[in-house]
Amino acid sequence: KEIFKQLSEIYLKIRNTSRFILGNLSGFDPNSQVKPGEMPEIDRWALNRLNRLIEKVLRAYEDYEYHIIYHAIHNFCVIDMSNFYLDVIKDRLYCDDKDGISRKSAQTVIYKILDAIVRMLCPILAYTSDEIWKAMPHHDGVNTEHVILNDMPKPDPAYYDSELEQKWDRILALRDDANRALESARAARVIGKSLEASVVISAKGEDLSFIKSIGQQLTGILIVSS
Repeated sequence: KEIFKQLSEIYLKIRNTSRFILGNLSGFDPNSQVKPGEMPEIDRWALNRLNRLIEKVLRAYEDYEYHIIYHAIHNFCVIDMSNFYLDVIKDRLYCDDKDGISRKSAQTVIYKILDAIVRMLCPILAYTSDEIWKAMPHHDGVNTEHVILNDMPKPDPAYYDSELEQKWDRILALRDDANRALESARAARVIGKSLEASVVISAKGEDLSFIKSIGQQLTGILIVSS
């Protein structure tokens, strides 16, 4: 029973991530995608993370290490997507101009993520993958009938950026610290949602310089009022 419960939770997290993305691709044309150079930093970070996931999954298939595949995809859906990226881009998806570059860039990223995840999962979650594939839009040159009739994704050199990766590792560590403080305030019933909070960050030296350099982005990244 415990094994089934654990597996169903993992399955639902992957399915719900896909469902959220599907719900936000309305009106998106996959043949008219935003180029990496025109994207905000956070979108390029997400594509960099996708590249790392594809690398890991393809290596696991080559080595017949199937448990690594579903663990890696589940962790990506929970840690990188649900707990961070998809949460932060909600405002852009819901509120920004329908045809504006900001919303279109976010849609380009989530489309690429869903396209890659479904291809990687189809040998393991055949029916769910096919259901998603039939419900999502596609770019030209794709077999739209069945996902299994398409190639596995490959890492795209255009999305690699080690400098950006290191920078966002620091931002995410800062976000983890802020989230712990917000969680304590929520538990003490000082705040409800994080948007009710103003966060004060104390730092010195190089840390302070780094925080000042990303100051304008922090409200959105931490999902707080200021």
